[in-house]
Amino acid sequence: MSSEELQQRISVEYAPLVALYQLLEDRGREPGSAAAPGPDWNSRLMALRALREGALPGDRDALAGALLDPAHRDVRQVAVVTSPDRLAELVAESVRLGERVLLFGDPARVPGGLLAVDAALRPVGPRWEEELQALRRDLLRLEQWPGDLAALEAAEAETARRQAAAAEEERRLKAELESLRAEREQASAATARAVEEREAAAAAELQAGAVAARCLETFTGARSAADAAARQSAAASSAAGEAARRLAEVEQRLAALRVEAASARQMQGDLGERLERARASLPEVTAEAERISGLAAEAEALRHATYYRLAGAESSLAAERKRQNFAQRLHLAPGRPQLSELRALVASRKLDAEQALARANELNEARQRAEGERAGLTAFLEQGGREMEAAREAQRRLTEELPRLEAELAPLAAEHERLAALAAEAAAEAARAAEPADRARAEGMAAEERLTAARAALSEAEAAVARAREHEPELDRRLAGCEAELERHEAAGAEAVAQARREQEAARETVERHRREIEELLAGEDEEAWRERASARRDLLADAPAEAAQVVCAAPDALPPGEYDVLFVDAAETVTDGDFLLGAVRTRRQVLVGTPEGGAPAAATVLRDLLDALHSLAGTVGTDGLTAGAAAERERLRPGLWEGHYAERHAKIVRRLSGLGLDPVAALERAVAERLETSLYRRCLDAVARPE
Repeated sequence: MSSEELQQRISVEYAPLVALYQLLEDRGREPGSAAAPGPDWNSRLMALRALREGALPGDRDALAGALLDPAHRDVRQVAVVTSPDRLAELVAESVRLGERVLLFGDPARVPGGLLAVDAALRPVGPRWEEELQALRRDLLRLEQWPGDLAALEAAEAETARRQAAAAEEERRLKAELESLRAEREQASAATARAVEEREAAAAAELQAGAVAARCLETFTGARSAADAAARQSAAASSAAGEAARRLAEVEQRLAALRVEAASARQMQGDLGERLERARASLPEVTAEAERISGLAAEAEALRHATYYRLAGAESSLAAERKRQNFAQRLHLAPGRPQLSELRALVASRKLDAEQALARANELNEARQRAEGERAGLTAFLEQGGREMEAAREAQRRLTEELPRLEAELAPLAAEHERLAALAAEAAAEAARAAEPADRARAEGMAAEERLTAARAALSEAEAAVARAREHEPELDRRLAGCEAELERHEAAGAEAVAQARREQEAARETVERHRREIEELLAGEDEEAWRERASARRDLLADAPAEAAQVVCAAPDALPPGEYDVLFVDAAETVTDGDFLLGAVRTRRQVLVGTPEGGAPAAATVLRDLLDALHSLAGTVGTDGLTAGAAAERERLRPGLWEGHYAERHAKIVRRLSGLGLDPVAALERAVAERLETSLYRRCLDAVARPE
């Protein structure tokens, strides 16, 4: 069909709807009318004119074909979706393809990750604030970069200051310490003089001590004889005790060896049974491990084969996509049939590859378990053999040692009895030797009294030394305090310098981290260029959301200016042709989303009553079949509105429709039923359900 023929058909098919909109516009302009403002009928007339003249961004032929012949519409241009839940998915896919979306519907139906505005061009959803915050955060990071460098310089200066302060305080404390040490040496000289006097008193005490020593020597000689006798007695008792101990050890060792021999026999029997079971199981376990290894190798080979087949299919699909023209990539023209076949092949190859990978992983795990079991049995057989040999060796050793210990037992018992008798005799001799020592002890006590007097004199001399050393503790305390303070300062200074260095290192790490973040952020772009671009994007999001928006949500009578790539009509079962065309003539393709079981556009009862009243007043139809509403409307128009407001318009409509070869009354009635009370969505569904 040529462009002129299509334009003529649009004129014929939509002339009744144009007439209806003109009548509705006239009704809203009746003299003295105080009715609330209704829909903008003039904008609907302009949309119909744009459709007829082809003044629209999309394919006029495809749009007109869908409106006039839904059964043969181009589904790539005017799509029908019967699942309202898919609206968000379809809108997101269009945005992903770079299309600007116009949505007749609730902004809440737009996915949260998209930049959407409502009819007043106000941002809708969280995406705006998230992107703005990210841009502001990145710009702030660039602004803070000089401050990070300044903080690093300040940390380096603080480290140097703390090092200098610590060194100055250390010099002061060392000077004070040298002064205290000199004062301490003077006090030591005074003490030395007092010590000389004390040594003279000690000489006198030594003379008294010599007398006491001679008495002590006599006592010591007597005591030595007594101690010798006591030692002999103790030696005899010790020898008897040692014999008793050895006898007990041999008896205990003999009992322990008997228990150990029984335990070795039991362990040898148990270990032999376990080794026999392990030897019997090893061939079966080895065969199973080899079988699973073979299966794993086959599965690994299959995994590699399926992977290369998948890579080949994906390469073919990529090549086929490159062969598509621009219209096919935008889904404006039919795609190449090979593309669907290759997509199905890629999906099949991907499934095969995933299954092969899962099978290979499963068999590899089974192979590892089988190998581990075989290695465990082999190790047990080797270790068990060594343990069995050790058990046999222990059995031989115990067999040799038991008779020897039993032979030693009787001689040890006899030796113990002999030594016990000798110990009793030595104890009696020690008691007789202790009597001379007691007499010598009495004489020694008298000598000790004389020695005590000499020591009193020595104590007085010691007091003199103490008085000479009276100031030494204070000097020692001050000296120790100064040394401790020096140590504390060295530790505190080292900590302060270390803390400054840690702060300096933290500042350096912050600078390095921020440098890496900024380099990653800029990705090789000039900083000023990136800053200008990010600032422009931030200002666009904040000040001109309509330009940045990916989705514009609006009602048919509140459309913001501009053209769009795709129109989504939510609840399309309730949208009339005129409302649909308000958005369709400003978009390249359209998607009708609705519920097949949903309602329909509101009934045009008022318009029907107006048409019937006008037809009856013009004499086109009689008054017998008028409804009560139409009769009331006729009476309202007859006093003057008919002649002054509607008669000329009605006559022009009748002439225009008649000139197009239409029955005016039937054409207007059909336009009300098909264009105002039935949605394009419903007509498309009915066309699909209706047989050819």
